[in-house]
Amino acid sequence: MNGMTSSALARLAFWAKGMVSINDARMEWPGFSYSDAEWARMRTLSEPIGTGTYQLFTIVNAVIFIAIAAIGMFGVFLPLATLLFPIPAQTSALKFSLLLAACAFLIIGLGLPISMRLSAMLVGGKTVRAALVPASGDEALAAKVSWQINRIMLIMCGLLVPGILLFIAYDIQAGPIITALKWLAIALMAVSTLTGIRRQRKS
Repeated sequence: MNGMTSSALARLAFWAKGMVSINDARMEWPGFSYSDAEWARMRTLSEPIGTGTYQLFTIVNAVIFIAIAAIGMFGVFLPLATLLFPIPAQTSALKFSLLLAACAFLIIGLGLPISMRLSAMLVGGKTVRAALVPASGDEALAAKVSWQINRIMLIMCGLLVPGILLFIAYDIQAGPIITALKWLAIALMAVSTLTGIRRQRKS
């Protein structure tokens, strides 16, 4: 028997709706890959969710997450920064960057699941939940999605956030690096698009 609750299944269905839309546009998100069986299951889960319902979900999710982020910044980051760095002029750029990265990871790591949970509850009413039938493998798919999200958050908050702040703090001239990263991003998008087209032709 599948152990997924109706709320958890609804969250997975809304996630599936977004990923299926990206896949239908012949694009891919680096770090979010799925097997053919997982794509088939996500398509089934996404079917009861209309475009308007999904758009409402994204809006509600964004509003809730912004509110949580504001609480985290004013209730966690600023008090800690004031306590740890009472003299801003003497604050180490590295320490400040690490604190911000840790708070960002905490806010996103806790805030995003909470906002998605609340949004699915508010938007995914009884009609949507009644149309979602659990199947074997849903728990594994939900766990995989959760791991993928956490992995991306760790990369962003552990490398990107402190990296950008340190570049700014030490006035590092990163023109060549930024240019290389830009072309790398373009190349990744091209590969993603070509992969999506190839998969679409095979289907």
